[in-house]
Amino acid sequence: MIAIATLAMGLATPAAGASAADPSDPTAGSDAQKARPGAEPEPLTPQEVKAQLAQAEKLRTQLAGADKEIAAATAELSELAAKSGAAMDAVSRARAAEKAARTKEQQQLARLKKLTAQAAQARRDVDAMAYDAYVNGSSSLRDVAAIVELSQRGNDAALIDYLAKNRFAEGKRYAALATAQRQAAQEAVAARREREAATDRAEAAQRQVQRSVAAQQAALVALQKRAAGRRAELDKLGVAAPGTSGVDVASLTTMTSTPLCTQDSGDYANGMFPATALCGVDGFPGHMMRPAAARALTALAAAYRKDTGTNLCVTDTYRSYAAQVDVKARKPTLAATPGTSNHGLGLAVDLCGGIDSFGTVQHQWMQQHAPLFGFYHPSWAQPGGSKPEPWHWEFAQ
Repeated sequence: MIAIATLAMGLATPAAGASAADPSDPTAGSDAQKARPGAEPEPLTPQEVKAQLAQAEKLRTQLAGADKEIAAATAELSELAAKSGAAMDAVSRARAAEKAARTKEQQQLARLKKLTAQAAQARRDVDAMAYDAYVNGSSSLRDVAAIVELSQRGNDAALIDYLAKNRFAEGKRYAALATAQRQAAQEAVAARREREAATDRAEAAQRQVQRSVAAQQAALVALQKRAAGRRAELDKLGVAAPGTSGVDVASLTTMTSTPLCTQDSGDYANGMFPATALCGVDGFPGHMMRPAAARALTALAAAYRKDTGTNLCVTDTYRSYAAQVDVKARKPTLAATPGTSNHGLGLAVDLCGGIDSFGTVQHQWMQQHAPLFGFYHPSWAQPGGSKPEPWHWEFAQ
């Protein structure tokens, strides 16, 4: 599309903390594509974030000065893309909550099953005790032997205590287990309702994503038509840059229908995905992601290359548990605790080549287009988030 990527590509310089990639070089970022996993940038300082945001505002001002109509359409697209990204972020959180609720439900059901078996055995013990009392009378041979022994010791208190414990222990144990069983059943029902509610929220969030992306696609088509009609005028303004072909919205349908490299969609532990559950990303040797995420990133990279004339720059995708341990050892204050990294789920990607700065046209291209391919910038990684990381993007399942 033309948007900011076209109007400002030749005008902007990388902001503080950005990668100095030449947008006119179709091989830009190739070295970064081969970077060793875990070669992520250092955290941005508040001053760097502020400088990058100032640069982004400068780009918007430049665009408005060149063509106010295109600027307004671009701003609308950015707003709709932001809504799509926020909706995808909500889906991710809702799915995580659903997974946690489902795990809790399974735990409660397992506990209920165990208590039910224990209560059944205790009930059989009580029935056996009742039968013994009926057949042998109130004083079975066991009790008679105990009475004789304790009476010989002259310990009447111990005798009473023994009879109380041994005659009523089974009944008390059964009563306690029955109470625990009822409580477990109630908690299992509550867990099921919690899981159902979480599933409803996740599905509602997914429907919102579909509505948001549809609106984003419509805005993108409208912007591309408007920009195409004004290309001659823009040329007269001296605004020359690659990326005038735009993103083919129809190709997005083709992307989703492309066969996956594997049908293994198992939910494995963080960083423990087998090779059979991961797919390579075309054009990025050594980088792997979950099947749908790899397919989407391949399509996104193709669109980025067609629209900007440069290759997408990737530094990190799936990170095994061993790789997470290695990163944590090398960067203890930066890396996540092994087993908790989003990269360990095969759904996260770190980008470079200008996307790793809030103040570049490359980053703005991602903001405007990534949701069309199922990628979003999580709230915690945004400028006002807990850990600003312009390079970190995630795939919404």
